[in-house]
Amino acid sequence: MKQVLILNITRMGDLVQMGALLDRLHEEWPGVGVDLVVDRRFAPVASLLKGLREVIALDFHALIDESRALVKDVVALYQEVAAWAKPLAEHRYDRVINLTFNRPSALLAGFVGAPDIRGAQSAWDGGMVVENPWMGYFCDFHQFRRLNRFNLVDIYALGGSRQGTFSPLRLSLTQEDHRWAKEALTGVTEWIAVQAGASDSMKAWRPQLFGHALANVSKRWQGGILLIGSREEEATIAEVVQVYREAGGKSPIKNVAGHTTLNQLAGLLAECRLLLTNDTGPMHIGVAAGTSVIDLSVGHVDFQETGPYGAGHWVIQPELECAPCGFDQVCAHHACKDRISVDVVADLMCHVLKIGAVPTRVSGARLYESGVDEDRLGTFQLKVGTESPVTAWYAAFWRRYWYEAHTGLQSRLPLPEGPPPDAAEVNVQLRTLMPLLETACQRADEIARAACRASVDLPELKRLQREQRADQERLLRIGLTTEALAPLAAAFGRHMRNDNVIGLDRLAKHQAAAYHTWLRRLRDVDRCLAGLYPGDQRGIPGYRANLIALGRERQAA
Repeated sequence: MKQVLILNITRMGDLVQMGALLDRLHEEWPGVGVDLVVDRRFAPVASLLKGLREVIALDFHALIDESRALVKDVVALYQEVAAWAKPLAEHRYDRVINLTFNRPSALLAGFVGAPDIRGAQSAWDGGMVVENPWMGYFCDFHQFRRLNRFNLVDIYALGGSRQGTFSPLRLSLTQEDHRWAKEALTGVTEWIAVQAGASDSMKAWRPQLFGHALANVSKRWQGGILLIGSREEEATIAEVVQVYREAGGKSPIKNVAGHTTLNQLAGLLAECRLLLTNDTGPMHIGVAAGTSVIDLSVGHVDFQETGPYGAGHWVIQPELECAPCGFDQVCAHHACKDRISVDVVADLMCHVLKIGAVPTRVSGARLYESGVDEDRLGTFQLKVGTESPVTAWYAAFWRRYWYEAHTGLQSRLPLPEGPPPDAAEVNVQLRTLMPLLETACQRADEIARAACRASVDLPELKRLQREQRADQERLLRIGLTTEALAPLAAAFGRHMRNDNVIGLDRLAKHQAAAYHTWLRRLRDVDRCLAGLYPGDQRGIPGYRANLIALGRERQAA
């Protein structure tokens, strides 16, 4: 029997989002035994997931605190964790999948060991490397977030296993969970749930706006409002309730924030017609419980990454040049939250409740409907609003490119129509970058040959390396400036850093391979773009059928 160990330590939502990965592993290896390592705080979430053999919990939070506070010395901490992890290493897993991208989890993955380690693992020098192409893509796309069209659920499933049938997120709820929820929701026949808080205020719509939207809906719909969340969100919920009542809200309210177990919360959400929410862990629980979700995607949240997975959900995103902002950005205005209109939210809620049409007059925001695309992956379709034509074109292009590059399969999605909107500018950039990259490849090959000689000429090697560093800085400046080239430049940068090799000669060969991979990919993109120009003599008949020479890139990515 095959055995797999998954490390997914840090967040509630990440655990629920690996549901498709669990299904895919059982599809790949029928009868597989899948174990999960998780922080003790989130072990109850893991108990709701289907397809796990064993949940192995450790208080990683306390471990990190002890390390920072120097309660125990480093040697004692290592010995403690090593003793805990020794039985895992003795399992002799066939695959370890690390979905927590930090150095401690990488060390744990390396300590447990397996013939196939996917995600972060420890390098020979104690650093962190990521070998699997899809997991590498996960590390890269923050540099071109607006172009990413892969949901984290699919990245986990593709990186941890392979392409397969579409699997909706699911939870394992007992009859007792359902019975308790039905008994808790009395007084009216229908309920909607609302998650007004969030772990980070940056990604939360304003409480007063929630209150006004709910009051608007309550005047058109006969049902109850269930407020969910944690104890830390009591002040937020109190503000929602106050504004709701002042605005004339008529529906009864039940506040269960901080008063339910996760099983009870999931049971309650399964009984609700709708969940109005910020991007939170309970949002993913609602999706997995089969509840229709409206996701308010504000702040540094990008619904394309972590939005509600599968068909039947809606997303509202502000129409702002800076949205979504960077993870490390400190925003002084939070203007994105005011771009989402109370009336639009209320109208969309009424549409999901089947008492109104999809709002069509939307100013300052976009409406997306979730679904499943032709490649059997999660997707979002723009229904109302506008996107940048350049961003939309390249997002579609790169979605297909990376799918083909990393699966070795031809995508069923069509290429974007016609040449890119910035075709002339991109052509100039390609013609500038291509010869520079070809020269850089030649220099990288020369360094590799010099490093492999029995007698290494160190002054000459150092001169070549100085020139290579200057090449790299110049190439990345050009490559990261445009949506046509940035994904390839980002992948190259990580490939260079992903140097789990010992010896000067092997390091030089690794770096030369990174340059050649970038050049090959750039030529693929150039040929494809050439085929999209009407009348372009460089176009290859039928080249639109696939973007690349199909063949999975396992380690090169």
